[in-house]
Amino acid sequence: MKRFLWVSAYILGWAMLAGVVLAVWLHFYPSRGNVALYLTSGVAFALVPALVAIAIFAALRRWFMLAIALVASGVLAYTQVPLVIPASSPQGEEFTVVSANLLFGGGDIGALEEIVAEADPDMLSLQEVTPEALQRIRGSEIARLLPNEFAIPYSYAAGTALFTKATLSDRFNIPDTVLHNLQARTDLPGAPGTHVLAIHPAAPLWGEKDGWFHDMGILADHFAKLPAGRVIAIGDFNSTWNHATYRKLLTNGLVDGTDVAGAGFLPTYPTDTRIGNRPLVAIDRVILRGFVATSMDSHHLPGSDHRALVVSLIAS
Repeated sequence: MKRFLWVSAYILGWAMLAGVVLAVWLHFYPSRGNVALYLTSGVAFALVPALVAIAIFAALRRWFMLAIALVASGVLAYTQVPLVIPASSPQGEEFTVVSANLLFGGGDIGALEEIVAEADPDMLSLQEVTPEALQRIRGSEIARLLPNEFAIPYSYAAGTALFTKATLSDRFNIPDTVLHNLQARTDLPGAPGTHVLAIHPAAPLWGEKDGWFHDMGILADHFAKLPAGRVIAIGDFNSTWNHATYRKLLTNGLVDGTDVAGAGFLPTYPTDTRIGNRPLVAIDRVILRGFVATSMDSHHLPGSDHRALVVSLIAS
């Protein structure tokens, strides 16, 4: 019986270690297959089997395997460390931006009003904005607080909108994306003429991932060619920090907001009542240039399958 337990623990340790090595590979490899894309969303969870593998090999005194487990776990931890170490905050006026996915326009606009009223943002990015949802927003307190609008509503998931306190100029729809991705310029506290983008690439649906790769490629090219100046790109990226394809967007001086804020693992999707509104993946994100994110938080939005993202910023 004792030998059976020893062998079982050893096999379990190997299995946990294999999961850690797979997670490291998924982080660095630009996944193309359906399985790899979905598994990459959960790379952060591999820190748990990393600890289990270390504990098992230490308990069994398998020093060589323990060394391998420590190295693999260290590499995995290294890939996640940027998300928990905040950048130093500059002096300046702090302000807020908000993003929310309305799930085919079905998000509770009253609840969104409360989130916006509490956060008092200078900018709101909305995804999956239908014509009906846009009309409800225009008749809500949101339109009074954020009177400047650039919106392309559409049925199902394709509609996107930007609302700001200051005037929006140079407005255009980023061409050739499956869903609408918007860009404009506006004045923000300490940052006049900021390029602001409402982002929503196609989702990598099972068996229909080509649209995601197409949109992410378009966005990578677009981000690389953004003109000089401050940038805020916020929305539902349908990607996590661990997707190498997402990190390809971080060129031309652009940085991930979670990395800058040290916000750690901030999952926003899916908000399913069957799992108690406990989202599993962090796909609502913000990319920055010329700003420091001082905090990030999320709020439940009834009627949506995403939590709303609230980000505090200071111009740097």
